[in-house]
Amino acid sequence: MLKDYSVGLNLARVVACLMVIFLHVSAAGIGVFDEGWIYSNIYDSFVRSCVPIFLMISGALMLGKNQDALDFYKRRFLRIFPPLVFWSVFYVVWKASMGVGYGGILASVVAIVKGPVYYHLWYLYALVGIYLFIPFMSKIYLNSSDTDKNVYVFVWFLVACVVPIASYFYHDLADFSSIYGLSSFIGLAGYVFLGAYVFERISSANSSVSVKTEVVVFMFSSGLTALLTYALSVNEGSPNQLFYSYLSPVVVFSSVSAFKLLVVLGARCTRLSKVLGVLSGCTLGVYCIHVFVMNRFSLIYGPIVEGHSNLWVIPVLSVSIFILSIIPVYILRMVKPLRQIV
Repeated sequence: MLKDYSVGLNLARVVACLMVIFLHVSAAGIGVFDEGWIYSNIYDSFVRSCVPIFLMISGALMLGKNQDALDFYKRRFLRIFPPLVFWSVFYVVWKASMGVGYGGILASVVAIVKGPVYYHLWYLYALVGIYLFIPFMSKIYLNSSDTDKNVYVFVWFLVACVVPIASYFYHDLADFSSIYGLSSFIGLAGYVFLGAYVFERISSANSSVSVKTEVVVFMFSSGLTALLTYALSVNEGSPNQLFYSYLSPVVVFSSVSAFKLLVVLGARCTRLSKVLGVLSGCTLGVYCIHVFVMNRFSLIYGPIVEGHSNLWVIPVLSVSIFILSIIPVYILRMVKPLRQIV
């Protein structure tokens, strides 16, 4: 991989992490129609590409290699579990300290095995299944022609993205995928393939990515997400998050354009490579700890921001939480063994 594009992937990872925090801060005001809902909807819509970008980065880094499944599991797959276990225990202990425990050690262990003990940890659990499949997806990708790749992306987009949205409005399509046995094309793993697919084209010698075009596509698709969410919510009389789905067709378009834009811009920021490398290394820890920081920080900012517009509250809080989350993670990463969990 060219060094320039590795810097671009680092930039994409850092921005995606910041977008996750924007998403969780704006989500606090998305459930109820009030004066701030419009701004919460807009911010939420413009950061929906955060998780897809993370998955596309994984595809760009992992699908271009011919790797043995067992070797991949030893080097990559097993690395998921230390942070998953550590942060699950962290949030179990924290919840118990607030009187919301699981009733003992055994019950807590069972809770962790059953699923995320805090909402944002769902991503670490999802990576287990996705990483299990990556060595096989990698072989499929490496042995596919350009036409094969085009067909896979098209079918995945149709089955995983278009059909679920369409089935919300046309209920006869609800069982379409299961009836026709299309489960192989369902799910977030398609973003891993898509990431490798897009990155291969970005990094090819004859590639030419128009920054202006990608900005327009991102702005249009993200704006369309906000507009569709607004229209559907008003029509139903309460907030509806259908178009927020990471597999919503408009989110797919915004994710691809954001990924291309960040990788290309990052390739031009080689002077920032060291800073981006450090920040990129902190993103796992920031992702895991930011909800705790957001909760504790709310005790301070809650009374201060009450009554103020979400137009400025959301970005100020998001950037503040991002910075406050980086500090402990950066310090912990100075201890080499702790880098496996942060």
